[in-house]
Amino acid sequence: MPQACGIYGFTITRAFVVDGLRFIPVHSSFLAAKHAARDLEQYNLTAAVVAENISADLRFCLEAVLSFIEHLDVIITRPEELADNNPLDQLEKTLRIGPRHNGGGPVIVDDTTFPNSRPTFVKQALQLLGNDSYCKSTGYRTLFFKVTETFRQRKPFIEISYFLLFSGLETYVRKTLINATSKNSAKLLRERLKEMGFNVCQFSENHLQRSMSTYVHLRDALFHNSAVETTSKSGGTARTYRLVDYFGQFSILMALVVIKATEFDDGHLNWDAWTDRQLFM
Repeated sequence: MPQACGIYGFTITRAFVVDGLRFIPVHSSFLAAKHAARDLEQYNLTAAVVAENISADLRFCLEAVLSFIEHLDVIITRPEELADNNPLDQLEKTLRIGPRHNGGGPVIVDDTTFPNSRPTFVKQALQLLGNDSYCKSTGYRTLFFKVTETFRQRKPFIEISYFLLFSGLETYVRKTLINATSKNSAKLLRERLKEMGFNVCQFSENHLQRSMSTYVHLRDALFHNSAVETTSKSGGTARTYRLVDYFGQFSILMALVVIKATEFDDGHLNWDAWTDRQLFM
């Protein structure tokens, strides 16, 4: 007997199928779907997913993937037997358990503009998250969930969010960079992100936002001193780094790193969006 789950808070206007999972949208209008999906006060039913078997781990991973796409918490209800051909009729229309924290806006373009982008990302991310040996060797699952959890917290704290982002990145880098034996984290981050195609450097006084040393200084201050700013000297010049000044761009960079690690590129992403804030081209 097929099972159905309700999807609450994901923008979708077109039905699609991924590895036996059939996604059925509530709205065909993009404006209506967006309004329902991005409501910060409650979770509105925006789709159903139907399959022969929806395991707890699959639902857990799918919930994270859809949340990552929206950069907003998405809920998927427990599966129930499909009563008729339209599962939307048997599902609650609203879950009043908000509020929700906006993580900055969607990171994969909507299906009205480019119909294949979201289904392709869902497919690739679920396949990687479901590959235990791959996740163990690369740290992909750790990276994915730590980035996603930053905006799914009920009350996000910048210190916790930065810990999740940085530790997720460092785990992934140390597992996927060949000969990652150096204790210089800035060097390792630069090498791996360069390999992935990002315009970064280890340190440049003219490009502190692209300097991986900036984020390492902030990590060290936060982890070792519980401080959200720090001062560091280089070349006789003292510089003050404040977490609030760099957190926004670092969080965008981390979203792009996850997308790169998922081997997804629909040709519409600006990989330098973490510096210019223009995500889609």
